[in-house]
Amino acid sequence: METIRKPLSVVLGLMAIVVLFHFVFNPFYEDAVDAISVWHVLNWVMAVGIVITLALTYLCRRRLGSDMDTNIYICVNVAFYVAVVLAILFFWNWFDDLTAGEDGQSPTRGYYWVIINVTFVVLVGTVGARLWKNDPRA
Repeated sequence: METIRKPLSVVLGLMAIVVLFHFVFNPFYEDAVDAISVWHVLNWVMAVGIVITLALTYLCRRRLGSDMDTNIYICVNVAFYVAVVLAILFFWNWFDDLTAGEDGQSPTRGYYWVIINVTFVVLVGTVGARLWKNDPRA
């Protein structure tokens, strides 16, 4: 695990940065690039990032011992359960998007993407940073 810690943290960090960049700046290049097509590609990247983050937070939670600091215990559990909620929301919404057909998703389902994207950037970015620093919470 130690040999892949740094490369994995870089990959997670890049995933978070790319999603953040497209989420924030796509109104500026919306005419030049089809933003929806970019999101269709980024959804595959996000799916991989969510699965990796879910696995890492689960492994970190499993390593918790009874002598662990309360702060670390809370941080690790919150990260794991946020990863679980993010995975459920993302895959539920993404599978609906994949099967929506020509009309696309309903506007109500479309609003979930804002929550999913923001949570993805914060969680995946945090897990990547903690991996880089060799933090016990990662």
